[in-house]
Amino acid sequence: MKRAKRYFTILLALLALQSDCFAGNMINEEGNGYRELNARGGLSNFFRKATRGDSVKVAYLGGSITAQNGWRVYSLDWFKQRFPKAAFTEINAAIGGTGSDFGVFRLNDQVLKFDPDLVFVEFAVNDRNTPAEKITRSMEGIVRQVWQHNPSTDICFIYTLRDNFLDTLQNATLPLSAKTMEIIADKYGVPSINFVFEVADQVKHSKLVFTGASKELNGIKVFSPDGVHPYPETGHHIYLEVLQRSFEKMIPLKARHTKKRKLPEPIAPDYFAHTQMIGLEKVSLSKGWEILPVKDHADFSGFGRFLSRVGEAAPGETLSFRFKGTTVGIYDIMGPGAGRIEVTLDGQVKDTVYRFNAYCTYWLMSYFLLDHLPDKEHEVVFRVIPESFDKAAILKIRNQTMTDPEKYKKINWYVGKILLDGQLYNP
Repeated sequence: MKRAKRYFTILLALLALQSDCFAGNMINEEGNGYRELNARGGLSNFFRKATRGDSVKVAYLGGSITAQNGWRVYSLDWFKQRFPKAAFTEINAAIGGTGSDFGVFRLNDQVLKFDPDLVFVEFAVNDRNTPAEKITRSMEGIVRQVWQHNPSTDICFIYTLRDNFLDTLQNATLPLSAKTMEIIADKYGVPSINFVFEVADQVKHSKLVFTGASKELNGIKVFSPDGVHPYPETGHHIYLEVLQRSFEKMIPLKARHTKKRKLPEPIAPDYFAHTQMIGLEKVSLSKGWEILPVKDHADFSGFGRFLSRVGEAAPGETLSFRFKGTTVGIYDIMGPGAGRIEVTLDGQVKDTVYRFNAYCTYWLMSYFLLDHLPDKEHEVVFRVIPESFDKAAILKIRNQTMTDPEKYKKINWYVGKILLDGQLYNP
């Protein structure tokens, strides 16, 4: 009954925001709105340290658009130029193909342990197909955990663009992911910067071509090669320009006092509150596992920024542990030589999870979650399924082929860490 009431409350909030957006209501800076910048509570702590010449750590938590050598790199360079007395340090926590649900689980390990002064959060594109309820639990978990770690840390939501967002904008509304995030931002006074409107306006007035195979077409700049990832030389510079003018508007006249936040009651009582990543040394592995140093593995060496070791499990091997909590999952690596996993929870087979998909002509970091579990003690067993499957048919979904069939023969599992919203019981 409580869960149904909570979801109804979230739905009403979304419908109210949607109604405002369709009506073209340009809500003021203290509320939600269809605008480039919603300043809300501002970033006074960041500006205080930057203008005073302190050391400033800026974290970028997001997906592949943030991982590119684009707005993330450009913005940090601009901060150094704009505030030359300060010493800026980057915390790069951007992983392609991941959303806010994974973001909240890796928050402590990849962001908070470095004590950031400002945290950018960019997940609107990758959350485009995520239910509003899950986005709320994830984004609220990120905000609350950041401020529980340090109430003085500033947070800024960033909204980027992909091709199918353009139709939504033409209807004078926001994508569902951004709408949902705006509810969180408004609740907690978090500033949000929307890169989308400037791009859409330039496309509308023929100053920019949205998608093209080259960075320029008939003398007009092209935004992106694929409708998602901007060219660093064009699209990402537009993103930077929006960020620059938004930051200039948010610079306070006085920034002498550190602003600390008090957390209100959450929108979602079951927000991701106790998320963590756990090393393989703390769980039970069957005898056949091999622990691989990432730096020594040619296929995985590019993941060394986030993982120092990866566990390799052949077919039939298992990983198991006991825990108390509501969500459990795995942070792993998918790719040509990966297979399938059988998940058994409390003695019952719950799922078969493929660690190979239509993108697996290369290796990529990934994750999966089992959510909405009863908040009690559980035992979970992950087993690598021994039977092979038709990888060629899966690749065909994206018109891909096996150029080197040998590298697809293995059906192993490559695990980085355990994901848990709860408490682990050590073996």
